[in-house]
Amino acid sequence: MKSSMQGLKKINQASAAAMNRALVLGLIRESGPLSRRQLTEKTSLRSSSVTYITRDLIEAQIIHERGKLDSNSVGKKQVLLDINPDFGWVIGIGIDGDWMSLVMLDAQGCVIDRDHVAMLEPFELLPERLKQRIDSWIDRRGQPAGELLGIGIGMPGVIDPDRGIALRSVPFRLTSWPLAERFNQRFNVPVTVDNDSNFAALAEARQGHGKDAGDFLYFLINAKEDGDRYTLQGLGSSLFLNGQLYRGAHFAAGEIDKLIQNGEIESLSAKQILALGSPDGQLDSGLKRALNQLGLILVATTDLLDLPAVLLGGNINITNPTAIEYLQERINREIVPVPDRHVTVYPSRLIEQGVSTGAAIAATEAAFRQSSQVMPVVKN
Repeated sequence: MKSSMQGLKKINQASAAAMNRALVLGLIRESGPLSRRQLTEKTSLRSSSVTYITRDLIEAQIIHERGKLDSNSVGKKQVLLDINPDFGWVIGIGIDGDWMSLVMLDAQGCVIDRDHVAMLEPFELLPERLKQRIDSWIDRRGQPAGELLGIGIGMPGVIDPDRGIALRSVPFRLTSWPLAERFNQRFNVPVTVDNDSNFAALAEARQGHGKDAGDFLYFLINAKEDGDRYTLQGLGSSLFLNGQLYRGAHFAAGEIDKLIQNGEIESLSAKQILALGSPDGQLDSGLKRALNQLGLILVATTDLLDLPAVLLGGNINITNPTAIEYLQERINREIVPVPDRHVTVYPSRLIEQGVSTGAAIAATEAAFRQSSQVMPVVKN
C-alpha cells in the first residue's frame, strides 16, 4: 500500500512539473523575452520553482538568456529569457487542391523559408514527394539549426487531430486515412494534423486580427481557375471560441459544403479577383452580387452563433476596404437586430499562408508540450 502511494505521488509530481514547465514555456513563447521575476509574477509559482524550471530549460537548450531588462531602478538588472531559435525547426503544410504551401519556422517562430509545391501525384504518394522536396531544399539551402521537431499538415475535410486521421476528405477521396501515421513513417517526427480552416484560424488567433477579435468565425474561401473565370470553391469555416478552436462532437464543426451548392456564388474574372485585393479596386455589379451571396451565407452562421467577428482568409486576397465594408454592411443589415449588436469583418493578415503557418504553429506547440513532459521532475 505504501509503495502504491509513493508511486502515485511520483506520478502527480511529474504531472505537476510538466504543467509548470508548459506554463513557463507558453508565457515565454507568447510574451517573451521575460525575466525570472516576471515569470514568477505571471505564473504565481514560487521563485525557487521558476529558477529550477528555467535552469532545466536552459540546460536542455530550449530557452536561452537574451540581454537584460531595461530599468531605471538601482541594483542588478534582471536577465531576460527567450526561446532558443537554434533548438530546432518545424514544417507547416497547407494543402489546397493541386498545390501545397510550405513554411519552415525556427523554434522561436521566425520564418526560415517558404515554398509552393504542385501536387502532381496521387495523394497517397504525398509523404514521399514531400520528403524528396525537403531533402532537395536542405541540399540547396543547408540544414537549419537544431533538429526537425515536427510537421503540421492542414487539409480540406473532416480531420480527427487526436488520432491523426482524415475521416473524410471529398477533394482527395479519402475515408479514414491515417494521415499522421503515413507522414511519421517517412519523416520519423511527430506529425500534427487538422482541417485547413482550423489551422488558418489558429494562425489568425496567434498572429492576426483574431488576437483582438475574441470569439470569431474564420471563413476560408479558395478560388479555382475555371477557363477564363474563377469559381469560389473550398469554402470552409472554423469557430474560435473562448480562446480555443471548437471542433464539434465529430470534428465536423464548420463543414458547410452541403449548405453551399455549386454555382450559388457566381464565378469571377481575373480583374474582379484583383479588385478584391486592391486598396482602390472598383466593385462592379458582378462583384457586388458575389459579395451579397457570400454575405447571406455568413448571416446564417453569425445568427446561429451570435459571433461578434468574421475573419476572411484563403487564397483570395480580400483586403479591399470597400469590399470589406460592403460585406460588413450586408451582414449587419440582415442579421437579427439586437440592441448594440454589430458584426465586424476583418481581412486575413496571412491570406494563403494562413493554413501552413497555423500548421507550423501547432507543430511547434506540440513539440514544446512533448519537451515539457519528458524532462525530469523539478525539485523544490
